[in-house]
Amino acid sequence: MESNPTALLARRAHPPPASPGTELETPKPPSYYVSGVQDKGKGLVATQTLPRGAIFLEEQPLFIQDASCTNSTVLAALTGCSRDEQREYFALANAFKGGDSPGKVLPALAIFYTNSFLCDDAPQSPPAKRRRGIFLNAARANHSCTPNAGRVWDAARQAMVFRTLQAVEAGEELCINYVDVLGSREERNANLCDHFGFECACEACALQGEELAKSDKRRTTIRRLYDEVSACLKEPTLGMRKAKLALRLLQEEGLALYEATFCFDAFQLCVMVSDFAKAKVWARKAWEVACAASGPDGPAARTFKMYWANPKAHRLAGTKPRASLSGPE
Repeated sequence: MESNPTALLARRAHPPPASPGTELETPKPPSYYVSGVQDKGKGLVATQTLPRGAIFLEEQPLFIQDASCTNSTVLAALTGCSRDEQREYFALANAFKGGDSPGKVLPALAIFYTNSFLCDDAPQSPPAKRRRGIFLNAARANHSCTPNAGRVWDAARQAMVFRTLQAVEAGEELCINYVDVLGSREERNANLCDHFGFECACEACALQGEELAKSDKRRTTIRRLYDEVSACLKEPTLGMRKAKLALRLLQEEGLALYEATFCFDAFQLCVMVSDFAKAKVWARKAWEVACAASGPDGPAARTFKMYWANPKAHRLAGTKPRASLSGPE
């Protein structure tokens, strides 16, 4: 979902050169290993207890392609890789395998489509200009509708960085989300089937009966609130109620995704009515969440820290009559 700049902030030292497809400064001992996971093929499993915000994988791409890539350009990129890397590449999942669509996707390109991650050097670029990369280790991370890990592209290091979104126990699988996880189970699985050829069997998707109905309602409500809060610039008190409801529902669902955005919404509502004390509290909470998700040097964390220090610097400061709003629970 795209963020409205007036109400929501979009989420998201150079090391020695590393060869493509290798990890950068992996913690010792390694924080994860690749292992067979029941009904999922291979996955990433934590070797030790990891706190929230821990980096467990940094990896440079094996190769990068733009949106106009073809089977031929992917094969050409693979010629620069070692035989072992080529074997690993062709062992990755292929969501287009066995498809009966008339426009069959050739294997090398199909694997790229299935496993590549967006390398967001220029997030404002048109889709045709945006680049995607292959990361042999990261490609083993499986999907969950309640992910315990997230990723961010580090343009300075030209590496994908993976962090825990919550505390993870040793032996627990490290999962990311492939698609938007808001919406009902039926909607989520339709999206996964369309793009990746499978249905999810995570804890959220395994719910049945009343528990599933409650989860679906929470997630669809959060999705609705995501848009509604940005429409409450003229009604800060109502906007705050909606933002806090969304945060409560996220907590009930065990979702760390989107938390920073709703905290920043609450901050902006506070600065609008000149409640700068509460604004600082909300900015600090947004900063803490962003640090865990994308690191203290990420653009979101830097922005939140700036406004935590000086909430009056925000362009919406004092644009509505003075009022007192609530802080985090």
